[in-house]
Amino acid sequence: MRRTCRTALAAAALLSLATLSAPSDAAERWVDRPMTQHQLVFAGDAGLGIGHFRFRGPFNNDVSRTGLGMNLEGALGVTERLELGFRTGVRFGNDGRATGADYYARTLWTETYGTGNDAVANPELRIRWVAYSGSIAEVGLDGRVFLPVEEGTRFGLMFGVPLTFHVSDIARIDTGVYIPILFYNPTVNGLSIPGYFWFQTSEKLWLGPMAQLRFIGAGSGDHDAHLLLGFGLGYQVASAVDLKTMILFPTVDDDFVRQVGAGFGVQFRLGE
Repeated sequence: MRRTCRTALAAAALLSLATLSAPSDAAERWVDRPMTQHQLVFAGDAGLGIGHFRFRGPFNNDVSRTGLGMNLEGALGVTERLELGFRTGVRFGNDGRATGADYYARTLWTETYGTGNDAVANPELRIRWVAYSGSIAEVGLDGRVFLPVEEGTRFGLMFGVPLTFHVSDIARIDTGVYIPILFYNPTVNGLSIPGYFWFQTSEKLWLGPMAQLRFIGAGSGDHDAHLLLGFGLGYQVASAVDLKTMILFPTVDDDFVRQVGAGFGVQFRLGE
């Protein structure tokens, strides 16, 4: 009887070890992941960012600031094609508010609008639906609302058509078109086209250049054009945990203002 019990316990232990060692079906590599979370999977993101800017003041003197901020974000996969999300940020001290450092803590994403310079950033609510999902391309619809909690800010919206191309077994391109609208007087609006080019260098590591072409202005007149360049890297430390980092140069084409920032973040997923 004791021998039977020991045999059963050993078999159970081996089965448990095999189960823990087997890769999860939901733990895809980065280049294979869909643009929304899987059904009933919650993803939480927390990031720490540092921002720096320098510009020439009115008396031909340089003004320079460097500050810290934090990004807090969550998303829930309602179905395999529908995702709901929430985002806000925290800025530390006057320099964190001046540089909007929480923006750089939003790792591997460049589309942030409707925020001000308070200690806590305006909340952002979003919904994303995948209209088409094929073996190579995904097409989505993205809607976001910016709630004006910060002093001096106004209600805002953003509409987008995100696109994902799973180019090969080791490459992925995330792009699309986004239209932010902020209801100041006059209304501030724009057009943004991001491009993230990811390469899966191992089962757990991915990296690549990030870019964004942005046109922002007030009313129907001329809009300022800016080019953002950066580089991102991610590592899947566990089946449901990613570490992410990036460096961004938001206005590489601007000779008057110099901006740079970097961020480090972690994402954990519950329900995978």
